[in-house]
Amino acid sequence: MNSDPISISIIMPAYNEEMSILDATRQNMETFSSFGLDYEIIIVNDQSTDQTGVIGNELAEMYEVIRCYHHKTNLGPGGAFKTGISYARKEYVIFVPFDNALHPEDLEPYLPRLGICDIVVGVRVERVGYSNFVRFASFFYNRIMIPLLFNIGISDVNWIQVYRRSHFINGTLSIGDSKIFFLVEILVKAKQNKLIIAEIPSKMRRRLYGMPTCSRFSVMWRTFWDAIKFFWQIHRGRRL
Repeated sequence: MNSDPISISIIMPAYNEEMSILDATRQNMETFSSFGLDYEIIIVNDQSTDQTGVIGNELAEMYEVIRCYHHKTNLGPGGAFKTGISYARKEYVIFVPFDNALHPEDLEPYLPRLGICDIVVGVRVERVGYSNFVRFASFFYNRIMIPLLFNIGISDVNWIQVYRRSHFINGTLSIGDSKIFFLVEILVKAKQNKLIIAEIPSKMRRRLYGMPTCSRFSVMWRTFWDAIKFFWQIHRGRRL
């Protein structure tokens, strides 16, 4: 039996997160260390206009497990996650937003599925800190629009997910140029390639600083249109 610890790269896209970057990064370090995991943290500064990049560099100098990379243009969470994957060194990669650093009880349900599954998808039990409009938009997107367009059988497509990194290296999985919709792109391609996907309950925490990217109307609008465009790509027979 292989007794080696789980190897995982934590990718944290950062856009104007100067208020939360220290606490969130250290919380993730504490959580992943508590399970004895072989981990690294990759911060991707997505052209922040505040001190996020400076603090990210300072964290990378302080801790050997942290590296920080910088975008010259803003590419959104999808572009930042793609950059993170390109620099990742571990067997698994996980997308962790700065507004939801993982506590031990959040990470624990994922761990038994790793080594068995190709992807582990967190399903939020409750949407925390959302306005009524954003709550409705999330319900429509996750429970009506995405099932109608893609029928992938996943009840929450927009939350924390863990992937086996080798599938990105060999081209089984890939990410386009979408900012938020990339999470669905990955799952659609995973279903097409018959990868093993597991869903686990996940807790969402209230954001302490700033506004979540996904709650901006412009981001929601683009995400909906990215879904429509991806649907047409599939049904026109274009290679994904």
